[in-house]
Amino acid sequence: MSGIDLVAKEDVRNYWEREVCGSRWGAAVESDRTRFFDEIDKARYQEDYMLAAFANFVSGAGKRVLEVGLGTGADFVRWVRAGADVYGRDLTHASVALVKERLILEGRTANLAVGDAEQLEFPDNFFDIYYSWGVLHHTPNTAQAFQEAYRVLKPGGTLKVMLYHYPSVGSFNVWLIHGPLRLHFCSARECVLQHVESPGTRVYTIRQAREMVGQIFREHPLEIHTYLGSGDLFTQVRSPKYRGAFWDFAQKVYPRWFVKTLLGHRFGTVMTITTTK
Repeated sequence: MSGIDLVAKEDVRNYWEREVCGSRWGAAVESDRTRFFDEIDKARYQEDYMLAAFANFVSGAGKRVLEVGLGTGADFVRWVRAGADVYGRDLTHASVALVKERLILEGRTANLAVGDAEQLEFPDNFFDIYYSWGVLHHTPNTAQAFQEAYRVLKPGGTLKVMLYHYPSVGSFNVWLIHGPLRLHFCSARECVLQHVESPGTRVYTIRQAREMVGQIFREHPLEIHTYLGSGDLFTQVRSPKYRGAFWDFAQKVYPRWFVKTLLGHRFGTVMTITTTK
């Protein structure tokens, strides 16, 4: 791996060590840890309304499941509750610690550790399901992460991954805010790279996703769908740089009806990918 990639990955790690993905949904009740996780989960499955059906947690019962990128562990604990033999790996200590905490609150245990999507320590043909929601577009070498997913899946195993899609309403909004409105003329993808979550966030067209993943998972066709997400509908809890009266007003008057009715899921940021090894 090049020095540039190593620096980029360290930047990604540092970003998510500072704030575990999804944790701001529970910030208002952070001192009450049960409520903290409950609020996070309530918001997660409301904002990512397509997630539960896509994951189909009950399908993991009795199977060996790997989740890469854990966030606050909302999905991970559902795999555990469903009776799966679950392994979890995340690039950050902060996420792993948070997921361990919520498992302790529920009196549950699972195999959790810090790990790298591009360099998994597991043997070949080990898992029945590889699951990752909104994570692999953050790692510097996304294609290598899919190579690892293929390697650790058993023949007949299932891949379930969400990547950010382009073109989307969300990427257009980011471009508008950080490009023309600031007299900074860059492409939408460049704006996403610089301003969406951790440094270097990538977005993929359906064709690019098919080419990248399809070259690795050759045995079966890919099933790909796109959906409007919270970034497209401007319903997410805003980060500190978007606080204040202006952004309160902008979020209130945002034309969600227009986005839903006239643009629709074709221009959604959420792209789900499912296939079989």
